[in-house]
Amino acid sequence: MDRWLLVFIGGILSASLHSDIKFWLIVSTIALLLLATVNAFFYFRQREVKQRTIVLLLMVLFCGILWGNANLYWQKLRAIPDELMGNEVQLTLVVDEISRRYPFHLRMTGRVEVLAGKVLPFWQQPRVQLNWYNSHHKQVPKAGERWQLEVKLKQATDYRNQGSFRYRQYLLRNNIYSLGTVKDGEKLTSLISFRQKIFDGIKQANLSEPGILAALTIGERSLLTSATREIWKRTGLAHSLAISGLHLGMVAGAATLFFRFCFHCFPISLQTREWLNIRLWSLAFAAIVVSGYAGLADFSISTVRALTMFLVVLLHIVLNLKLNPLSLLLRVVTAVLVVDVFAWQDPGFWLSITAVAALFLASWRWSKSRGRFSAVKGLWSIQWLLLVVMSPLSFLLFGGFSLFAPVVNLFVLPVISFWLLPLALTGTVFALCDSGIAVLFWQLAELPVSYLTPLLEAIAGCSANWLELNQWPITRAARFAVLFALTAALLLPVSRGWQRLALLLCLPVVAFSFFNQRDGKLRLHVLDVGQSQAVVIEKDGKAMLIDTGIEFNSGFSVAESVIEPFLNYHGLRPELAFISHGDRDHNGGRDFLRQRYPQLEWRGDSSDKPCRAGDKGEWNSMQWETLWPTPAYQDANRLSKNNRSCVLRVSYKDFSVFLPGDIEMMAEQLLLESLHELSEASSDVLLIPHHGSKTSTSWPLLQAVDADVYLLSYGKHKGYDFPHRYTLERLSRTQKPWFGTKDSGQLTIVSDGNTWSLELPFENR
Repeated sequence: MDRWLLVFIGGILSASLHSDIKFWLIVSTIALLLLATVNAFFYFRQREVKQRTIVLLLMVLFCGILWGNANLYWQKLRAIPDELMGNEVQLTLVVDEISRRYPFHLRMTGRVEVLAGKVLPFWQQPRVQLNWYNSHHKQVPKAGERWQLEVKLKQATDYRNQGSFRYRQYLLRNNIYSLGTVKDGEKLTSLISFRQKIFDGIKQANLSEPGILAALTIGERSLLTSATREIWKRTGLAHSLAISGLHLGMVAGAATLFFRFCFHCFPISLQTREWLNIRLWSLAFAAIVVSGYAGLADFSISTVRALTMFLVVLLHIVLNLKLNPLSLLLRVVTAVLVVDVFAWQDPGFWLSITAVAALFLASWRWSKSRGRFSAVKGLWSIQWLLLVVMSPLSFLLFGGFSLFAPVVNLFVLPVISFWLLPLALTGTVFALCDSGIAVLFWQLAELPVSYLTPLLEAIAGCSANWLELNQWPITRAARFAVLFALTAALLLPVSRGWQRLALLLCLPVVAFSFFNQRDGKLRLHVLDVGQSQAVVIEKDGKAMLIDTGIEFNSGFSVAESVIEPFLNYHGLRPELAFISHGDRDHNGGRDFLRQRYPQLEWRGDSSDKPCRAGDKGEWNSMQWETLWPTPAYQDANRLSKNNRSCVLRVSYKDFSVFLPGDIEMMAEQLLLESLHELSEASSDVLLIPHHGSKTSTSWPLLQAVDADVYLLSYGKHKGYDFPHRYTLERLSRTQKPWFGTKDSGQLTIVSDGNTWSLELPFENR
């Protein structure tokens, strides 16, 4: 059966390799009909089994292709029509998620019942995520309520950079098909969901750690503080803040014991007791309770994934099916992909599958511990196995992993499993009828947290605990290969100790030699950060930053979602940063990056080393020079903020790049007048100033720089229409090409100091 499942999974995954959904739906259907006919012909003619097997495998393959494309087509059917995008429309929204309030707006998510006067059937109702600005005086919409809203809808966009968070993909994974801004609205109904009632109860219960209880009971993580998230991540406990298989297993175990207790306590006749299969009915009851627990978490993606895995394993237990761990793992993966064909795009899927594989591996490779403290010994072995197996993925997703995680998990997980979770869920049940008793149970549940928090803080702050491989001066691929090689060396079934030692010594060396491809070239990356600017110059594993992108009022930061992941992706260590000027689209990520990289040297606006024309320096075999502003204009404050932008020229051997910030034509003219010779501005690459505004990029500047290519950082913005047509006309007169981040995503120039080339990693993607 394993080969059938592998072929089916291959068919599902192949659906993501093409864009013509209808074509493949038709082709798959026709192919299945033809193959079914051929299979029937072989059956009645009693042909060889081998021929029929090939036909059946092809049928399974096209079943996978059909299922994958059917899901894609279902997504397309639920999408909001393009003609409604960018226009104000009226809709009726059923709020189905806990709304969040930010300093300047609130965010609500729900299902659209009526769109532009048209009542939508239930199966075609899309989910949308809406922002309501200037709503501090408004009541926060609650899950379960129905609202009539005037909104302006828009499509979500991605920042297309290596390592960047894929926002649009994230929204689609959560079945959100559009974003929007609320202009006005009124509440139609006030009935709230049980999940919202529990959330409100936890929030109003005066608890010291409401975020942890909300995460464990209803899967809502909005109350978690950033400090708590960081501490639990750095101690290897982040997985326990999501409703995972561990939580489902504990709930299932409690449900089974409760059912058996009731079965033995209730007055049931002996004949009935003999007729009923207590094992089967207790497991069925456990499955129902676990599904209800998943419903409390609103059947989120991670919860559905964990529930699917749990139910598959439970079904095998009920049916007494004996399989080797790899076969069971394959069935688990197939079930998850049937329920959610796009699960493989989610990093959480790989974390879950890897963890499950590690547990199966433990039952396969090692015999159970015996004797005194056998349970503790078994848990201890599993924790170290999880550390070894999960470390490569933890490094890829979080930038490092906790070396103390096995010890922390061994002592903290029992507290969560046998104290915090049961009491929190008991309080949740009492929240149905008596909030006072519910609060009492919640307060009892969080008692250990107050004692554990100082200890976890100390462990998280210990420098020996968190191993950050991003500090290694090698490529990201080399670091991952070393970790993967170490994992393989520890887990491969070799029989002798010296063989394992040889693997430990050889595999990392081979991986390092193969993947460490630092070539000594300069790489200039203009990152796709929308209507803002962030530039990374890298060489030999070190990086210089010019501007840090925007930070929005909601707390969303380009530095956190784009720049840091990009640096981690390439294994870069930032050493020097320039801020051209103080506008938040250039300076928004400074505080985040200063906290993340305390060793980073800052120059430019709001630093102790402001830009002054004539400043020069050398960094990593490259020369940088500040051309503007001159001290006279800087001190006299005669220029606007844009025109006081730091103008840099960075050169490496015979290659140079001109980085002018947001200067406008007046500053461009003064800059050129301040130069001894116009050739001082000559460069191979020019980053177009001020995102292509009509007030910048004058013809004299273009003539002085005389670049071979022009790069432009800009995005779609309702208040601007960049690049302006006047700017484009001037660029066309140079007869040199220009490339923008809005259309091409990340722009990368690679130079050995003599020649250069342009790379567009996300062109046409």
